[in-house]
Amino acid sequence: MSATAESNAPTPVAAQSGALGRSRFALVFTLAFASLLWLLGGLANGWWWHPPGLVNLAGVNIGRDFVAFWSAAGLALSGQPASAYDHAALQAAELHAIGAPVNFTAWFYPPFVQLLAAPLALLPYLAALLLWLLAPLSGLLVVARRFAPHAWAAIATLIFPATAQCLITGQNGILTALIVAGGLLQLERRPILAGLILGTLSYKPHIAAPVFAALLFGRYWQSLGTAVGVAALLAASSIVIFGLEPWIAFARESHYATALLEDGQLPWDFMATVFAAARLAGFAVPLAYALQIAVALAALIALYLVWRRRGSLGPRAAVLAAIIPLTTPFAYNYDLVVVVIALIWLAREGLQSGFRRGEIAVLALAWAIPVAGWLLASWSHVLVTPIVLVLLLGVLLRRVFSSAERDVSRLPQRVSAPRLYQRAGSRPF
Repeated sequence: MSATAESNAPTPVAAQSGALGRSRFALVFTLAFASLLWLLGGLANGWWWHPPGLVNLAGVNIGRDFVAFWSAAGLALSGQPASAYDHAALQAAELHAIGAPVNFTAWFYPPFVQLLAAPLALLPYLAALLLWLLAPLSGLLVVARRFAPHAWAAIATLIFPATAQCLITGQNGILTALIVAGGLLQLERRPILAGLILGTLSYKPHIAAPVFAALLFGRYWQSLGTAVGVAALLAASSIVIFGLEPWIAFARESHYATALLEDGQLPWDFMATVFAAARLAGFAVPLAYALQIAVALAALIALYLVWRRRGSLGPRAAVLAAIIPLTTPFAYNYDLVVVVIALIWLAREGLQSGFRRGEIAVLALAWAIPVAGWLLASWSHVLVTPIVLVLLLGVLLRRVFSSAERDVSRLPQRVSAPRLYQRAGSRPF
């Protein structure tokens, strides 16, 4: 090829601009730039150390919620695992970790999580925090490239507002997304390994439930059995090592967490669930639960209809990622990192075959909603986050079912897609 031809070749940015159109590309660029600013600003604010304690200028501890993980693990190492569910003992441990008075962060996780987090407590607090955040983030960025073999997939995962919220608050949404994505990638070729990975998701049982349901609907018996076995083994190991006392304390603390959720002492505006939206709107607790159950059942029906079909794992993974926050009353905006799986798949499909009506708008809303939904709810007491998630699920289902109908009508052409991806150096996901 001549130098002139090479100079006339479109750059990657220009190619994407042409595929989207100028107005759409401007929207994407604006969202990406705003998301980057939010990430950098949030990290700068959170990590602006104001000694002598490990706090920032606002007096908030560096790492925020991570202090509960580090302190609970430390209590387990000192032979007091049940004390993680004792507010006075845990608050004292958090004060010791930070070296300054900070807001109390409760511990609502099963006792075996202390077992898994124990190595973190062997490290200094800041070193443990960096490992807690950067190790799963690095893994998720690598896995994101498996869903779309382009650098933009990893970049989008990094600056996605839910990822930013997770990094800012020191939470585990990135780890959850990594477990889900990593397990799904192994599902077809290494079902036992997939089960081993997905079984660790039991550290958040309300998140694990729809994932295990997907394995059931898809008849992935080896993976499901292995995942359930891992969950049982983790629970049994904690009982052998810690005894039953931490589990009794965990059951008691779970009832307390439910009361906090129902009364609004856990911030509804920071959440992403139908229940939180209903309570914030003033609905009574029974009605809020009824709405949550109705949406969860509808989402599980959609999950069944998609996962009962054997075919490309990409659309099934996207639908699963979208319905996870719709099936539980307890999910914060940092738990929405897993939704990036759905956004990457939908964006990739749109760039390859053209975006359908409404998809760009829903993509933009779903991208911004982890932060925009919280800010809007704080101001207006209207939480639209679950509504946007329902819209996202709707456009995913429309594309999945319309693609399935087209494949049925064009059976002789189905063999071309895997070959295309093989030539491109990636798997048909």
